[in-house]
Amino acid sequence: MNLQQALLEIGNVQDSELPIAGLEFVKANWSEFYPELERLIDQFIANDTSLTDDQQVILYFGTLLLAELKYSPALEKCLQLFARSDTFLTPIEAVFGDALTELTPTLFYNVVDGNTQALCNYIVDGHQAMYCKASAIEAVFAQYEAGIIDEFVLSAHVTRWITVFLALPSSTNSFLISALADSCIEYQLDNFKDQFIELCKKDLGDKGLFDEDRFKYDEVKAWQRAGTPKLIESGMIQTDFNVVDTLSAWADDDSEDEELDNISNEGFDDFESLMGEGGLLANILYDENTILENSVPVSSLPTAGRNDPCPCGSGKKYKKCCLR
Repeated sequence: MNLQQALLEIGNVQDSELPIAGLEFVKANWSEFYPELERLIDQFIANDTSLTDDQQVILYFGTLLLAELKYSPALEKCLQLFARSDTFLTPIEAVFGDALTELTPTLFYNVVDGNTQALCNYIVDGHQAMYCKASAIEAVFAQYEAGIIDEFVLSAHVTRWITVFLALPSSTNSFLISALADSCIEYQLDNFKDQFIELCKKDLGDKGLFDEDRFKYDEVKAWQRAGTPKLIESGMIQTDFNVVDTLSAWADDDSEDEELDNISNEGFDDFESLMGEGGLLANILYDENTILENSVPVSSLPTAGRNDPCPCGSGKKYKKCCLR
């Protein structure tokens, strides 16, 4: 196999298949492959809709290999690559899919090589990335978890992030404030507790300061998650990342979900066959005589107080069920 054959195998991969031979070749011949990956990154940065489908696949796998190989010379290229709007249906989301939120923390952590200042600058920059900025925040906290930076350095970063997020109110910065509060609680940075709780009391126009879909006010005010596994401890950030192993596990999970969906659909099909036209139970719904013959006079129904269990057997109080 040569490089062109490896790229052809990677670019033409179908569905949940993995181009294992192609990936092994480019890892073994990294100095030959990386210039091709860098060219694709530069092309995407210049015009994020200019890549062919095959090129997008190569960009996807190549970028994940940066995390596996901990290729720190690519840090600046990675930060440029992900410095753009990354919400649903954006070009970067089209390339990376679930990896955009699930694996970018691992990518940033493994290529940063202790240079948390570069990640901090990326986080406060004015580009529109939201999920990837949150991933960078997690990567910095994981550097703290691993002992690469101390609490003084981490607190300096957090202070800078809060200042920038508050200076430019937006839905993105509301999301990032919430993500940051989550991490501060998880890592017990209690020196920020009063500041975050005070922020909970503020409101910016019609929108709250926090994105409550990401992290709720009540969770901030509680400020308690002692004993929760940290990012590296829980495996959310993988310090020994392997592309094939991780994506194979994803494929297995997808297969299990598909099997559950099939079981659910089979149950629905069985129900349809019984209740649909010509089905054994169709008359229960569609035969007026059957309905009338099986009706129960209202006067014969058991009575219940508002706070008693509902006679229908739902387990709810009467006032919360059939009385409504």
